[in-house]
Amino acid sequence: MSCKYPSLLLIASALPALAQAAVTGQFQLGDQAPLKPAVAAAFRSRDQFNPREFETVVMLSAQALDTKKIGQSLDPYTTAINDPATQGDHISLFVHADGTVSVNANVGHTQYVDSSGKIMGEQGALSATCKENTATRVACTVKTTKPSKPMTGPSWTLDVSFDADVVSRPAGKPLAADGGEAGKAFLALRGAVGGNDFGKILALMSPEQAKSYNEDWRTPEENLKSAKEILDARLPKQPKITGGELLADDHVLLEVEGKPFASMSMLYLIDMRRVDGKWVWANDTTLGVLK
Repeated sequence: MSCKYPSLLLIASALPALAQAAVTGQFQLGDQAPLKPAVAAAFRSRDQFNPREFETVVMLSAQALDTKKIGQSLDPYTTAINDPATQGDHISLFVHADGTVSVNANVGHTQYVDSSGKIMGEQGALSATCKENTATRVACTVKTTKPSKPMTGPSWTLDVSFDADVVSRPAGKPLAADGGEAGKAFLALRGAVGGNDFGKILALMSPEQAKSYNEDWRTPEENLKSAKEILDARLPKQPKITGGELLADDHVLLEVEGKPFASMSMLYLIDMRRVDGKWVWANDTTLGVLK
């Protein structure tokens, strides 16, 4: 087996085997046949409303998810909802550290949402009891205390129990607050996006990213214009690096505060790789909205 980035092999080898899991119960929508999931998969992900904190996401589905792929992902939840196993009816549960559980049941291409906490100041209709809720294992029973009525359509009820190992990416070595040399390289890229030196922009990207922004069917001027527009929207504005992780000698994840636009601040995860002795930008994802 070969790998472009050797550090991916280290991450993959450190991940646990496929999680052992059990699930019972059902989601009942009106008088339709109940949804009875057969498989549970649990993984750690950032809380999108408090992105410096983690929560456990549990996916209940008819078929098994690729938990190894989810565990390696920079954005586990997005990877999970794009898994073939979740393209049909499934139930997502978000288990917070305090035991509060929110549900998003996707049934018949419609989302049914509720919580054991509050939603827009109102107490939700769920009851959640977790006998285990750690970074490595989760076991809960979640049920509606009364039928939950959406704005349109029939009422629904939920009564499920699950018990599963929790998959997570192994933590790396903490970085200095400024992100070190990888942080400097990222800030250099963000600065270069504001200029007109296309060669400088490309030099601060991984080879794969550089190729995708330098299409031979466009003129150099068109490639520059496209890259500036896409990267300006994609990368955080007014970036402030607040730390990150060294996953391997050639792989760093930076945590960066920034603005997608003036009225909002978000936390980003920036994937930096060392290629031919220098740090370059390889990927990014948004972790959530900062309060």
